[in-house]
Amino acid sequence: MNSREKGKRGERQWRDELRENGYPARRGQQFSGSPDSPDVICDGLPWAHFEVKHVEHLNLTEAMAQARRDAAGKAAFLAHRKNYWPWLVTMDAERFYRLLRRDLTGEWANRMAAGSTPATACAEVDWVHCQIITGRRLNIHELMRVTRRAADKRVPVVAHRDRDGRWLVTITAESFFNFLRGVLPPAK
Repeated sequence: MNSREKGKRGERQWRDELRENGYPARRGQQFSGSPDSPDVICDGLPWAHFEVKHVEHLNLTEAMAQARRDAAGKAAFLAHRKNYWPWLVTMDAERFYRLLRRDLTGEWANRMAAGSTPATACAEVDWVHCQIITGRRLNIHELMRVTRRAADKRVPVVAHRDRDGRWLVTITAESFFNFLRGVLPPAK
């Protein structure tokens, strides 16, 4: 299957994930015909911009940079997966902080972003297991698999810096939708 068809299939799959979780969504380009349109438009989350990648080898830094560029003021999310692996969602740490604490004002998120790492933010919430990754080459799906195993019943989080030094945070699609719905594990 060529990469364009695989990309379309990935967009349809992410659209279906959104729909299954109660968020009306549609593929972007098929309706507007413009190459600048988002991969998936989610009317249920009008503040979110989804960049969708269904590839075996993903450069997270480049893909997030594209999502930020195309977001036009919306929150940039990268929904990605490899064949036979579950969906993951990557975002800037500041956005993760907002989801983590349902911080609608952004006050806590801004404080965390001012000088903390994702590990510091996660330490304030005992139901999260945060794995900090250093290094240039990441197999994010394999790292998430290992982190999920170590997390036990906690929410698995993988955090790493992009080449510009900005923190990126990756969570499972299941955790992403739970955060959106406010279905968070109880404090221990």
